[in-house]
Amino acid sequence: MAISRKFGLQKTIRRTGLDDTGLDVFAREFSLVVNANHKNLLKPLYYDTYDRKPYLVLPFCKNGSILKHLGKFTEEEAWKLLRDVADGLAYLHAMNPPIIHQDIKPDNIMIGDNGDYQITDFGVSSHVRSTLRRSLSLAFASAGTIAYMAPERFGRDNAPIMANDIYSLGATTYEMLTGDTPFGDDGGILQKKGAEVPALKGDYSNDLRIVIDLCLRADSWERPTAEQLRQYAVDHLDGKKLDLKVKKKNKKEGKGKMKLIAAVIAAVVVISAIALLWPKSDSSRQEAQTNQPISTKPKVNTDSLRQVTAELVDSAKLQIAIGDAKGTNYEDGYIIALELLHQSQDILPADSVAQMIHYTDSMLDDAYKKLIVKAELFGDDPENSKAFMERANKAKDAIDKYKDN
Repeated sequence: MAISRKFGLQKTIRRTGLDDTGLDVFAREFSLVVNANHKNLLKPLYYDTYDRKPYLVLPFCKNGSILKHLGKFTEEEAWKLLRDVADGLAYLHAMNPPIIHQDIKPDNIMIGDNGDYQITDFGVSSHVRSTLRRSLSLAFASAGTIAYMAPERFGRDNAPIMANDIYSLGATTYEMLTGDTPFGDDGGILQKKGAEVPALKGDYSNDLRIVIDLCLRADSWERPTAEQLRQYAVDHLDGKKLDLKVKKKNKKEGKGKMKLIAAVIAAVVVISAIALLWPKSDSSRQEAQTNQPISTKPKVNTDSLRQVTAELVDSAKLQIAIGDAKGTNYEDGYIIALELLHQSQDILPADSVAQMIHYTDSMLDDAYKKLIVKAELFGDDPENSKAFMERANKAKDAIDKYKDN
């Protein structure tokens, strides 16, 4: 506790002894978050190791965490919690690389001296957690607390995404109002089995019910982003009417998105084939007989073709938005968008499509360069370095595929 007294602090977080890789990664991650200056983040102030045990020193919060207020929150306090924590998450999610907290819960939300809410323990990012799990047999056996974990965290593809934090914040807010988490100790695993989010009991506004319901959606794409959630809370606290565009729940909708894209592409192929095989007109036959060149590109300009093309472009816009969100494997959004846009351009060329292709291509090239840098940065961690390099090669392949188009 000598260091705590030296800094006038009274809280020290210690971890079990690590190997060299664990120590190096922990130190590197701390160097990333030490500059995270935001009013809603309780950032670590000091990092060191003792006997191969790394520790962080945090500011002392005399008001403690919100845990002691379980079930006692008013609606106004709930909106303030949503505003402050979402603001802090938006800042973390926008960092380069993004920091996904993975363990938002009452214990990790502190009450500041001025009554605002601050996120703590955010320095333990996904990379640190995975490294610690490889380095230790017991510490960090699981990342996150099950009662606050989203349904997708229990699937095969359980890589951390920003929407995980939004779900955890929704579960936390629900608990602060009711005294219990939505699904007890089982978290989102019950939603994977078809359970519905229980109704929020109490005298609360319809807006609050909707916002919490959105945060707890089983489909991660239906949840608001941290910035959207912050804006909802700010608008409510300012007395403004919330523009909540609630999508009707559909358990098959998430899986249907990629099926829709595939169906649209299939429809394009069918329409193109019909155009090529359709019997030529008399003028076309005469043109062929005189050995004049005929364009092999179908000149079809039907309403149905325009509709299919529009759907391709809309799907591409969705994928670009996924890329721009800079979530996990965000470059895949740009890769899919390029494929869709080139399909669209081949059918019905348009300047607007060309501009979108140029933007998507430049963003994918930027992602490729950043992935190369990350692969080099983690040169002492072969597993992660290889993962970044594989992602970079995939992006490069997509860029090269359309380089001459």
